[in-house]
Amino acid sequence: MAQLVLGAHTFGFVWKTDAVSAFEAIASRGFRRVQLMATPPHFDPWQADVVRTADLRRILDRSGLELIAIDLSSSDINMASPSRDVVAFAVDAYRRAIDRAAELGARWICIASGRRHPLVPEADTRLMASYEDAFGCVYSAAKRQGIGVVLENHPQGLLATAQSMVQFLTRGGYGDVQVVYDVANALAAREDPVAGLEILGSRVGILHLSDTPSGQWRHDAIGSGDVDFGAIGGWVTRSGYAGDVVLEILAEDAIGELTRGVAKLRAHGWTFDESAAISRVGI
Repeated sequence: MAQLVLGAHTFGFVWKTDAVSAFEAIASRGFRRVQLMATPPHFDPWQADVVRTADLRRILDRSGLELIAIDLSSSDINMASPSRDVVAFAVDAYRRAIDRAAELGARWICIASGRRHPLVPEADTRLMASYEDAFGCVYSAAKRQGIGVVLENHPQGLLATAQSMVQFLTRGGYGDVQVVYDVANALAAREDPVAGLEILGSRVGILHLSDTPSGQWRHDAIGSGDVDFGAIGGWVTRSGYAGDVVLEILAEDAIGELTRGVAKLRAHGWTFDESAAISRVGI
């Protein structure tokens, strides 16, 4: 298996600490990359804050941590809403998040696929038309700022599976848009994560790791659910995947479970860049 560089997501910190404290904790455990969940009270993307930006950039520079992407919470926005006002709000939220990404030097803005109506599946075609227009607006705004776009699979979204994401990106001509493939989200959507990764291939730019029981949508500690990390590691080896690996775990002890997750992945045969400080901390 290729030597992978580890990242951690701040999603597990959003109701406990602000982004500055989360970055400090993640850097202290030797993670080399970080992904930021932009939602209040953790990090308010709607407001520019020069002091907050300076503090976060100082941590990134001092620790050698790289901010790879900024997410918006799917509970805050919906680009697939039948309401024009809701869609307009979501697009504006992404534009502001893109501004924050540019201020912080992030590589990507992460876009979710909007929320579908699980009890009214025939509505999906109309919702997709709304989503396609909104996605195009956000994509153009990101390009103007020099920020890349990545699309994430989401069990409640219009693009819940690998095949649906490939079809959407191909149809729209988005050859430069990569995918955040979340293995727990895939299992929640009843997609075999390895099969999904095989479909996506080189489209995968970020691999999100957490655990969940089959058919349930959770981001639990690695080893606590039904995700087959050995099989996913096998795909990493076969494919020569060298993109980002980001642990995204929701737990009372978020930093502890992120750190323990590394040891559990190693037990499944995963190998990581030994120059990272995380290789030397007690886990």
